[in-house]
Amino acid sequence: MIQSWNERAAYIGAWIGFNAGCLAVRIFPRPWLYRFSDTLAQIGFYLFRGFRTRSIKNVGFALGEKLTEIQVEEIVRKSLRNFLRDFVEIAIALVVRAEDLRSEIPIEGRENLDLALAKGQGVIVLGAHLGNFFLTGTRLAIENYPTYILVNQPRNGQFARFMDDYRLKVRQKTIHARPRQEAWRELIQVLRRNELAVVIADEYRRNNGIHVPFFGRTVLARRGPATLALRTGAAVVPVYLIHDKSHGLKMIVEPELNLIRTDRDKTAIRENTLRMTQWLERTVRAYPEQWNWMNIQWREDRDTAPVAKERRVQGFSS
Repeated sequence: MIQSWNERAAYIGAWIGFNAGCLAVRIFPRPWLYRFSDTLAQIGFYLFRGFRTRSIKNVGFALGEKLTEIQVEEIVRKSLRNFLRDFVEIAIALVVRAEDLRSEIPIEGRENLDLALAKGQGVIVLGAHLGNFFLTGTRLAIENYPTYILVNQPRNGQFARFMDDYRLKVRQKTIHARPRQEAWRELIQVLRRNELAVVIADEYRRNNGIHVPFFGRTVLARRGPATLALRTGAAVVPVYLIHDKSHGLKMIVEPELNLIRTDRDKTAIRENTLRMTQWLERTVRAYPEQWNWMNIQWREDRDTAPVAKERRVQGFSS
């Protein structure tokens, strides 16, 4: 019952937020909206104690060796600011023309995606909760790439339909992660048609997945992307939208990841999952203030989290 009420409240909040956001974009200049979202982020940093505490702790675990406590806190502040800016950009995407988004969001490295598609076996677009990940599929669809987004839909049917309708409005086609077998069939069909399937690399598990090192500790990473790539032969191409220095958005398309293709056993899946996780760590290190630090589910592994390191990060845990 509590879950049901929470999901209903989330649906009502999302409905109000999206409609209010679209109205605000039509009425107010964008700089005003960004200043408003930045102000909310400053307030939220102090109000959302759970977010602040956990994010600071995770940044400390991952990057604390080279950062002061003040620098760690600043990364968390900027991470929240960028996340709230995402919603302004989502509202903008709902009301502006595709041509405007094309000109406002340049693509760096598009040739990497075209080279991968030229192989004819589809492309797994590897994303993360980095920058404005909500609009990755939208920007690709504007370039006429047939693009499908794998999502974990809400249990509340009304909320799930609302989110699907929203994605269609911003040119995204949805594949629901549940039921799993149906999702798997749809993904394989998309790749066989030589189209794009967007999956997120940084959704970690508590009890199921592959143990891989991440920032010197251990996480349980999803095996799905590596398994899908091996079964279909699809290329895996990292793609993400970041906020650049001018506070606009830029899409970065990296070269196809070099994966093991000769075997399809558990060892190959684990190695390819490790390579995807290594890509994620490199990218988060490059843009730490644009990643959602709440998303990590660390595994308490004494071999990868020495006592000395545990003591070092204690200053970041409150």
